[in-house]
Amino acid sequence: MSTKDKKSIGVMIILFLLILLPLIIPSEYVKIYEDALTLFLPTFAFAVGFIVLNAYIKKEMKVLFSLLTLAPLMWAIAEFMRWIINKEGEFIAYSLSFDLFYTIGFMFVLSALIYHYYKQPEKQLIKHTIITITLVGAFAGVLAYYLFVFKSFSFNDSTVQITLAYFAIDIFILLFSLLNLELNIKKSTFSFWVWIVAFILFTIVGDLIYGIGVLDLTYAPNGISDILFNFSYGCIVMAFLFSTGAKSAKIKDVEERYLTIFNYSGAATVMADEHNTILLANNQFMALTNYPKEEIIGIMHWPDIVDAKERKSILLMLNRMKNVESTKPLTKDIKLYTKKGNALYCNIIFSFIPHTDIKVITVVDITERKKLEVELKKINEDLQNFTFTVSHDLKEPLRNISSLATYLKRDYEDKIDEMGVEFLNTLVYSVSTMSKLVEDLLTLSRIGRKNANFSFVELNELIEEILHDLSKTIEEKNVVINYEKLPKAMVQKTWMKQVFQNLITNAMKFNDSKQPTIDITCKDFDFYYEFIVKDNGIGIQDNYKERIFKLFEQLHPRESYGGTGAGLAIVKKIIKEHKGDIWVEGKEGEGSTFHFTIEKFFIGEL
Repeated sequence: MSTKDKKSIGVMIILFLLILLPLIIPSEYVKIYEDALTLFLPTFAFAVGFIVLNAYIKKEMKVLFSLLTLAPLMWAIAEFMRWIINKEGEFIAYSLSFDLFYTIGFMFVLSALIYHYYKQPEKQLIKHTIITITLVGAFAGVLAYYLFVFKSFSFNDSTVQITLAYFAIDIFILLFSLLNLELNIKKSTFSFWVWIVAFILFTIVGDLIYGIGVLDLTYAPNGISDILFNFSYGCIVMAFLFSTGAKSAKIKDVEERYLTIFNYSGAATVMADEHNTILLANNQFMALTNYPKEEIIGIMHWPDIVDAKERKSILLMLNRMKNVESTKPLTKDIKLYTKKGNALYCNIIFSFIPHTDIKVITVVDITERKKLEVELKKINEDLQNFTFTVSHDLKEPLRNISSLATYLKRDYEDKIDEMGVEFLNTLVYSVSTMSKLVEDLLTLSRIGRKNANFSFVELNELIEEILHDLSKTIEEKNVVINYEKLPKAMVQKTWMKQVFQNLITNAMKFNDSKQPTIDITCKDFDFYYEFIVKDNGIGIQDNYKERIFKLFEQLHPRESYGGTGAGLAIVKKIIKEHKGDIWVEGKEGEGSTFHFTIEKFFIGEL
């Protein structure tokens, strides 16, 4: 038995002794004591329920406990109203002024039990449910027989009607208490439901004795029925207290093993609350950051050790994750600072524990890898610069050769033989092709260069620009292009225009149908957009679906469709610069569907 369970049982003994105390104290003090106790118990139950609700109850139990906590508040008001009315003068058994609050309290209980029962993922076997309903129904039948046959009360009596109304509510509460109890027999909440069942049993017996006493004119205030009602209030208190004990016992059962796994998981890990305060940190995190435990737990806010330039964007992304209740972890490479001020490049994974505001943050030191990436990036930049320089320098000689070949063909075509003309035609074609290759190399080398201007762009307007530019080809080939409402996205406008234009041009070029059709759609996900460009063209074989994104790869003879084979390589690089990916689906002869993603709110490298 846990320490909390022992304390709860201690409270139970004290409460029950207080309830039974009127049986042994002098009679002249009984009324004062009973009145005070009857006011105190539901008020105390409400206070305990409120504390338990806010400090111990998990999200999936919040509705149940919220409604159950409101019930004793209504009863406390009812008891106060009843005390005021009966303080002086003739005793009044039933009155709208206090019975309304009693009824509201019981309806809160009934609503809570029904809601919780139908929210449970599992249900009883049909035969168990039938047995429970039968037993409760039999109990209701015995009560009816006792009142109308044995005691010969008349249904037309208003007091009988009020008593029956209370019994009807009690019977339904008993039914759903038992159904919930059966669902929780093997769970840690079993004790809670036992006390709820005890509460309604005490209430039913108390209502029976109270109602018969009123009808027989034998009811005496502060008698056995009032003691039973106080016992029912005490059961509500115990139900609240045992719900905290069940949770603590469960935590105690797994805490030691969980902390052992947490501390020796191999990766630096912390848990933080909704205010970003670190609640728990393992040994690896302390070793990585050089902060001692006493400066971390309950004190440190994890964003304080994140580089200031990256802090705001990460907090915005986490806030969005929480708002959309995303279960997908967020992974980012960011810079952290140790207690000594040393910078660490780390891969950090953020994830939320379901139904809580707790974040689990796993940190992996990638400083050495980052250094290699920086060196590799510099090599790539040098290579890009070399490609840009060479491509740019080749343009002038190629232009001269192209001009010379054109002049030769124009001025000397009638002076040379047929073979010479063919050589000149080959020369002009080859120079033109090489110029296009050089231009594509220049385009490829420009993508990813610094100072790219990212901004929010209306993609519908961008598509309209492209269709205007391609209007002649669209009209000649009788092309139908459909596009739905596309989003306003953070992109580099020139590059994104090139992406859509390339995909639309390819969809028209590689299409032998009488009426080429292109559909452009978009799917909106939590952190990215997925764009889809679908056509009814010649399609693609499965073994070519990766190859087409390589530089200067062509699946068809250049004479058939033209081009240099660099278009999709350029498209892929642009998509990568937008932190996305691109792939193609389709079968030969059935058209192609290109998918590509871009990250939302992407603003380039920090």
